[in-house]
Amino acid sequence: MNVEPSLAAESAAVTPQERVSARLFQASELRHAGKSDEATAELTKALTDARETPYEIEFQTRIQLAMALADVYQSTGENQKACEMLAQELAFAEKIRQIMQATGTPSQKREATSGTLQVRDRARQMTLIGQEAPEISVKEWINSGPATLSDLRSRVVLLEFWATWCKPCQEMFPKLEQLYEKEAVRGLEIIALTRHYLAYRGTAESMSDELQLMRRMITENAVTFVVGVAEDERLQGIYGANGLPTVALIDRRSIVRYAGPGADDPLFNDVLQRCLEESA
Repeated sequence: MNVEPSLAAESAAVTPQERVSARLFQASELRHAGKSDEATAELTKALTDARETPYEIEFQTRIQLAMALADVYQSTGENQKACEMLAQELAFAEKIRQIMQATGTPSQKREATSGTLQVRDRARQMTLIGQEAPEISVKEWINSGPATLSDLRSRVVLLEFWATWCKPCQEMFPKLEQLYEKEAVRGLEIIALTRHYLAYRGTAESMSDELQLMRRMITENAVTFVVGVAEDERLQGIYGANGLPTVALIDRRSIVRYAGPGADDPLFNDVLQRCLEESA
C-alpha cells in the first residue's frame, strides 16, 4: 500500500538552498503578474530563510535575493527599507569576500568580489534617491558639452554610465537616442558618461587610442546627446555605477529620483514620465 509522505517529511526533504531558490522564482513570477505586495512577501520570507541558514545558501543566490528585494522596495517607494536591508547584506557579503580572499579559489575570490560590489553599488544607488544629485566632473567632452548639473537645473537629466567594451551599453544607445528625440522638447537632457578602461593609467598614446575608440562608437551609433569622459572611477563610485550600464534620473530640482539599470526597467519609465510632467 502506498502511503503519502507527511508534510513535515516533505518540508524536511527540501534544503534551505532549494527553499530560497523556489521563493526567488515565485517572487519573480508574482512581479511579472503585477503582484508587488505578494512578491515582496515571498522575498522577505526568502531573506529570513537565508539569514537563518547563511552558510547553506549559495553566495550568488544571496546576492540575487538582495538585489531582487531592493528592486521591489524601490518600486513600492520603500527606499529606507531597501537601504537598511542592503546595509546588512553588504556586511555579510564583505565577510564572505574576506573569507574567500583568505581561503578561496581564484574563481571563488572573483565571485565574492563581484557580488560584494553589486550589493555595494545598489546600496549606494538607493541612498542617492531623494537626495540632491552629486555634481559631475568630466575630463573631456566627446559630443557637445561642457555641461554641469547646476547648469541644467530645471531640466530633467538622465545620466548613463557606459563603456566601449560593454555590449548592453551599445544596445542601450539606440534606445536612449530614440528617447532623447522624443522627450527633449519636454525638457529631457541625457549625459552619457564613461572613463578610460583599456588604457587606465596607461600611456598618453594608449589613452588617445581609446579616446578614438569612444568617438568612433558615438559616431557609429549616431548619438546626438552629450557624452563625456570622466577623469577616473570616482564618479562611478559616487553614483554606484560600477556595473554597466547604470543610469541615474535627476528631476528639475536636481533631486535623484531613480538609479538602476535604466531603459528596460518599467519603474524607470514611470518615474521619467512623472519627472517630465512636473514643473521646476
